[in-house]
Amino acid sequence: MQVSTTTTILLTTAVVAAVLCLLVRRLVRGVEVDVGPWSSTLSYVATAYGIVLGFSIIFLFGEFSAARAAVGDEATSIGTAFDEAQLFPAAEPAIQHALICYARAVPLHDWPALQAGGSSPEVDAAYRDLFTTLAGASGATDGTFQPATATNLVAQLGAISTARETRLVAAEIQTPPLLWVLLIFGGALIVVLLFVLTMRAHVAVQAALVSVSAVFTVVMLLIVVALSTPFSAGPGRLSPALIVQTTESMEAAAPDQAALPCDVETDT
Repeated sequence: MQVSTTTTILLTTAVVAAVLCLLVRRLVRGVEVDVGPWSSTLSYVATAYGIVLGFSIIFLFGEFSAARAAVGDEATSIGTAFDEAQLFPAAEPAIQHALICYARAVPLHDWPALQAGGSSPEVDAAYRDLFTTLAGASGATDGTFQPATATNLVAQLGAISTARETRLVAAEIQTPPLLWVLLIFGGALIVVLLFVLTMRAHVAVQAALVSVSAVFTVVMLLIVVALSTPFSAGPGRLSPALIVQTTESMEAAAPDQAALPCDVETDT
């Protein structure tokens, strides 16, 4: 969600809340309200709502942070595997080409799939090609270090797979509809209860308090939306920028391999 869109939503919320407050206040002019029961209800609802909202944000933020770290880990593992491929002179071009193709496929195919809550078969195929290429690699330059070098290179591929799985898990997490109902209508109920409790205040003060509460509630809901859709377009969301930078670095280091076509269709 763009900053301009968010700002528009918040301003609209403030204006609508203030206008509704003024209209309802005019309709119920002269009506006396016993705020005692309403105050107790507000305390209960606000406490329960805060607990549910807080746990939701903490859980979603944890998944968001894990996915963000996974993107960096994946980019690092791709770059490390690319460098270590130099220890396999005979298979170096094939391994580096497979890594370049995989890195190209991630932003082109995986990110749109992540935004839709799924995975990309093109990236699955690119990873299988990468693993198959490594499986056919010949020995390292120094036979003494061959087992350790091969093991470390395989470990980098495993790290790539693990990081991608973390991204996929974060993309597949969905906020249950019942929780959305609770968050939306619970927030609206709190604003209504606050309106009732401020009936004795000056109309301008009441409108300001209700508007601020409504905007604050919408901000919390927008945070939940942002955290539950980490791969959507917009500021603050996760992007494949680190992987793209790694791809550009690999292409510059191995222009001959970068010029070769990939089995998976990419924009090259």
